[in-house]
Amino acid sequence: MVEHTATLGRPSGVRIVAIIGACGGAGSTTVAAHLASALVEQNKPVLGFDFCPTNVLRLHFGAALAEQPGFVTSLGSARPWQDACYTSASGVRFLPFGALPDDMALEYANAWMQASPRWFAEALASLDLAPDTMIICDCPLLPAALRSQALAVADLVIVVSSPDPLALASATHLARQLHDDGDAAGRICTILLNRFEAARRLDRDIQLLLQRQQGHLASPVIIHRDESLREALAHKQTVFDYAPATQAAHEFAALATWVIARTGQRMATT
Repeated sequence: MVEHTATLGRPSGVRIVAIIGACGGAGSTTVAAHLASALVEQNKPVLGFDFCPTNVLRLHFGAALAEQPGFVTSLGSARPWQDACYTSASGVRFLPFGALPDDMALEYANAWMQASPRWFAEALASLDLAPDTMIICDCPLLPAALRSQALAVADLVIVVSSPDPLALASATHLARQLHDDGDAAGRICTILLNRFEAARRLDRDIQLLLQRQQGHLASPVIIHRDESLREALAHKQTVFDYAPATQAAHEFAALATWVIARTGQRMATT
């Protein structure tokens, strides 16, 4: 369980990374799970939050498919939401969204978050976190009230896009919005190409287009398509446990290194 205190205010030194897919199927949950694991591999304390009603981030960390609890299912009840925290075998602490019984329950959760727009900020402030903790949030496109909880306090937003024209157009539009909205607070926004295949000419063209037209938003790391990612999920693991020598493991390690450095630069200037 995550220990918590009554102290309010942003935890000192804590960095918050929000990950959101430009469209359905972009692979944002896979990116969130592997970034969290890569940060743990680099000896960073990590706390993951799953804001997606699909509730599948937990599967990358070994949780059973039938497990129901999550922080959202605790809201409005007598059970503390912190009790939903799990720790994976590799040391990633995370809070599942929770399995909601029907659409009405999701509507209630969305309405609850709309009525409490600072819930996440206050929740983090109530936790006794190490100063260098990395908070990794898997965010949905919709409902907006769930997405906004993490985006409102994020130091870095990673917009995940597959290398195709429509996905890149959606990613560019979303990243521009988030970048412009966050300028006053110094929020960083980047577009991460996922499932990239260098052998495909269109993928290479998309990468070049992103760099030429949106170079300031382009992530310096690209995640290539790697079958080991799917195989690892089938074993309820990340590649750092299942196949640590694979290309995917090396690329997510590089992404984690960049995230640490980039968020560190932001903290130094705020």
